[in-house]
Amino acid sequence: MRRTADRQPPLADDRRQAALVEDMSRRVRRALLDALVQLGGDTSADCPALTVEPARVPIAPERLAVAHPGGPQQRREARALYERCLVHYREVVRATQADSGLDDVGAAVACFVAANIQALHGVTVTPAMLLRLERQLGGVAAFSSAWATATARDRQLYFEQTAILTVLIRETSAHAALQGPAAVENVRRAARGYLREMLGLDPGQLTVDAGGLSLRGT
Repeated sequence: MRRTADRQPPLADDRRQAALVEDMSRRVRRALLDALVQLGGDTSADCPALTVEPARVPIAPERLAVAHPGGPQQRREARALYERCLVHYREVVRATQADSGLDDVGAAVACFVAANIQALHGVTVTPAMLLRLERQLGGVAAFSSAWATATARDRQLYFEQTAILTVLIRETSAHAALQGPAAVENVRRAARGYLREMLGLDPGQLTVDAGGLSLRGT
């Protein structure tokens, strides 16, 4: 089955990934709206952690590097960077799961959202806040129709991309603070775009606090 998936052309992979992201974004948005108006509570209350087996060879670094500007050397460097980001996510960001042998997709989405909100608003996300956010978002993908029909490769690619971007936004945000206002604004612009694509909500109105994801000022 894995060999069959590996033979799928990149365009077909791109279309499935786009459908998966779009469908999951709708589910995330609906779950968040429910939680924000105190209708839904923890979206993962009745759901086990959504996990996937890691790909034998990482998929996302090569796929992301293909779109990187520049020539072959720049793309090779980009691929190496993305590979390091994926390792860093598994071994540092999610060190507590390093021995499980599985990747937690819901946790990756929560880490991604937290990293972008932290970059955008300067919020310090504590472990307790992140855990609450995981409970809000952890079960969302399980209800996604696109996720239900996605191949193992699609699911692995989705996780890897989310994990890699989480590390990139965390690291670039930390470095931007040392480089000046222009660099900080560039990172905020990227975070704003990531949040809008993932959540479909106005990033300027969102924050993470002790209650998890919430509207700023409420």
